[in-house]
Amino acid sequence: MDDARTEAALGRWRWLPWGLLAVAAVVASTGAWLGSRSFQALEAHSAQLEREATESEAHVAQLQTVRQAMERRLRALERQQQAQEWSGAAAELQAKNAEAQHTRREAALEALGRSLKDPLKAGDVTLSLEDDTLSVEVSERILFAPAGTALTPEGAAVLKQAAAVFRGPLADHRVAVEAHTDEVLPAAPGSPTTTAWELSAARAVAVVRQLGEREGLAPERLSATGHAAYRPRVPNDSPPHRASNRRVTLRLSPTPVTPESAAVARTEPPSRPSKRQAKAKAKKTAQR
Repeated sequence: MDDARTEAALGRWRWLPWGLLAVAAVVASTGAWLGSRSFQALEAHSAQLEREATESEAHVAQLQTVRQAMERRLRALERQQQAQEWSGAAAELQAKNAEAQHTRREAALEALGRSLKDPLKAGDVTLSLEDDTLSVEVSERILFAPAGTALTPEGAAVLKQAAAVFRGPLADHRVAVEAHTDEVLPAAPGSPTTTAWELSAARAVAVVRQLGEREGLAPERLSATGHAAYRPRVPNDSPPHRASNRRVTLRLSPTPVTPESAAVARTEPPSRPSKRQAKAKAKKTAQR
């Protein structure tokens, strides 16, 4: 009886290693399967991360493109705003100067009327003020000899008196010199001109040189134009009419305000009062 029990127990112990081996095999197989699943999951996660990184890079590139476009738009808006500010400053400056310039032109007209009183009475000079243009019209007979291009002493004297006003109240005005003739060009001994165009142009240049070289007007203020016989005041149908059309006109108009000059005007500090003005102001304050 005891031997049978012992034999049965030994039989069970003989199967134990095999059972353990089977269990180990099952555990190993399960671990390998689990490891394979974990590796596949890691690969899938890595692929997903790569896709997300690629998408992020594309999104970053898109954002950079948008940012660059916004920066370009911002610069364009800044330039537009600056241009509007310049334009507004120019308009503001022109508006502020318009009334003062008109007053100065009226004063210049009166000054010219006083200094050119004699040629005005003789009908050799005509003055006019229209809008922002002051015109001084001088007859040929006081400026030049017939068909000549050299100024007469009387003509030089008239220009000298006019230039004194041009340098003063109208120092910021341009001076456009326009010379006119008629269709009849008398021959003058030693005259180099052969056509009305050449005669009118040469006379305009002679007046400009007199104003610039002799009377000290800045050359950038001056211009010379010859119109020949093609802008008559009256029809060239009689000797008196032709004589009236032979003339030189000096047109004075304000120098246009540019954005640069407007910007300078906006940035310039206000002028300081003189010592005399400061003392007068202090005295007035003390009296109060």
